Amino acid sequence: MHFFNSKKKSILPLYNKIVLLTRKNFFYNDFKLSDSFTNRIYLIFFHLSFILMALKNKQSDKNDQQAIFDFFFIQIEANYRELGYGDITVNKKMKDLINLFYDILIKCNNWQKLQMNNKSNLLLNFFTINYDNKILINKLTDYFDKFSHFIENISLNSITKGVFNFVYRE
Repeated sequence: MHFFNSKKKSILPLYNKIVLLTRKNFFYNDFKLSDSFTNRIYLIFFHLSFILMALKNKQSDKNDQQAIFDFFFIQIEANYRELGYGDITVNKKMKDLINLFYDILIKCNNWQKLQMNNKSNLLLNFFTINYDNKILINKLTDYFDKFSHFIENISLNSITKGVFNFVYRE
């Protein structure tokens, strides 16, 4: 139990960093994503996918990767419970979300090798945009291109401790 509590404390800054990134106004004002619980979960999942892939590429400890995954999903489950969902509903939603996350993780595995239109189409499968505008999804694609490149080029320690400062610039 002590090991998990110390891991939990060390992962909290990374979780908070990702949640902070998903709350950036430009997602909702400039990119015109609808400000919904679902879109925020998708943003978390895409960020988390790029982080886990970077950790894998940096050959981090698999236990660290698993602890990060577990912590994120425990937090999401707690959020569902705070919204008032019961055990049966939460369990079903969590099963669906875990499957969805793995789907995103697999599809993002070759992100750097995908063509721009394939990346945009991938994002369109998940995100709800308030306007039918290809330019806006291209901005979101550019954001994730820059985030994935950024996260691949910072230290393992910076990632796992959540002490990085990604700033998106068009």
